[in-house]
Amino acid sequence: MSVVLVLVLVWVLSAVLAYFCTEGAAMCCAKGSWDRSTREVAIVCSLLLGPIYLLIAAELLLLAAMGSGMAKETHPHYKH
Repeated sequence: MSVVLVLVLVWVLSAVLAYFCTEGAAMCCAKGSWDRSTREVAIVCSLLLGPIYLLIAAELLLLAAMGSGMAKETHPHYKH
């Protein structure tokens, strides 16, 4: 019984973390992209996929953060 409880706890915890990773990635890209339909999809995916979606969402957050950092770079790469 305790093994099932631990598995359910890990599943729910990874679903919650995946939801927040998805929210961070959406907010990093565009402020208006985190609307109701995006939240619903994130909730359903995180509950169904659990730890797998956590890996996907963490990678998405990493790529979004890297992309926004590259887009905000202001110094030129070459001399005039």
